[in-house]
Formats: sequence, C-alpha cells, structure tokens
Amino acid sequence: MATKRKRFDLEILLADIHVPSLDKSGKNQHALTMDLVCPRPNVALKSTTKTIPLVNGRCPTQLWPWTHKICFKETVEGNFGLNVTITEKLSRTQLRKLLRFVAGKSLDVGADVVEDAVPVPFLDEIATLPIVYASKQLLAAVNAKIIAEGCLDLNANELDGKATTLVLPLSSRRMLNKNASLNEMDPDGEVTFIASPI
Repeated sequence: MATKRKRFDLEILLADIHVPSLDKSGKNQHALTMDLVCPRPNVALKSTTKTIPLVNGRCPTQLWPWTHKICFKETVEGNFGLNVTITEKLSRTQLRKLLRFVAGKSLDVGADVVEDAVPVPFLDEIATLPIVYASKQLLAAVNAKIIAEGCLDLNANELDGKATTLVLPLSSRRMLNKNASLNEMDPDGEVTFIASPI
C-alpha cells in the first residue's frame, strides 16, 4: 500500500553558515538568496534574500532574534528542494542598491520613497524581505557575483512531526590561488537550517 503524502506547514530557520574560503576575510556583508523549489503542487518557487554578516567566513546566528533567522513559513507536500547562493562581499553602495531593489519590488513602491524611509544605519543590520523575482535579476541590480551555491533535495514525509537539522553543502563558484587552491565547484562549506513543522 502506497504511503499517503503528507501536507503541513513548515518553518525553516537559518542556524549557521560556514564558508572556509572566507576564513581570513574579516567582517563583511553578503547577500544570501534562498529558493524553496516546488514546496507543494501548483507552486513552482518561493524566494527570499537576506543581507548577512560573515565574520571570517562564519555567520553568528546564535544571538539573532527569530525575525532575523526566519527564512520560510510555507505549506509543503511531497518532494521539494532548497537552493542557496551567497554573493561576494557587498559595498555600502551595493547594499543600498540591494535594499532599494528588494524593498521596491516587494512593497510595490518607488525606490526613492523606500530609500528616504530607511535610515542609513539599517544597512548595517540584517535586511530581510521576500522576493518573487529571479536571483539573476537581483544580482544584476547590485552587480554582485555569486561565490558559493548549493542545493538540497527534501521530502515532506521525512520532516513531519519533529524539528530537523538540514545541512546544505556549498560549492565554490570561483577560483582562488593565493594560499590554498580553490577551483570552481570545489566544496566550500555549508549552510545549516532548522526545519520544524508548525
């Protein structure tokens, strides 16, 4: 007898990021884009982008409030996936462009209005807004290159009833030859999420 497909609401929180190739890079802001692929029938994609501080390649989420950790709260059913990309470090100009692009698209208001309403110090904090536009369009808006990416196949039946730690492996999208050789598609860390049925 076939197993009945389960359908339920799932909360996905960001728990940790480690990018070893950035271990000696100091503190910088990066854009983290996450795509929830086909979470349920008739829904192809849900996407969100956060600006994240990486300190020597790590993201200290332990002291973050829930509002900064939350990535998705979605109904899931059957097979679905999670894709992640991380950009190179962003300048303050790129951060401003990112904020204006995401806020303007999400809130459907003029970019100038968004910029005037958001204080400059906000750019130093986590900026999180959902978007429904392809990450390529976002990256073009801020002129930022992707340095790492990864994906994870998931099944709703395996996540029901308990909180689950999801470890998504990252692969490099660049070549480095300074102290240690790193080629495109080489392993370059991981992103950890906590998925909990709600």
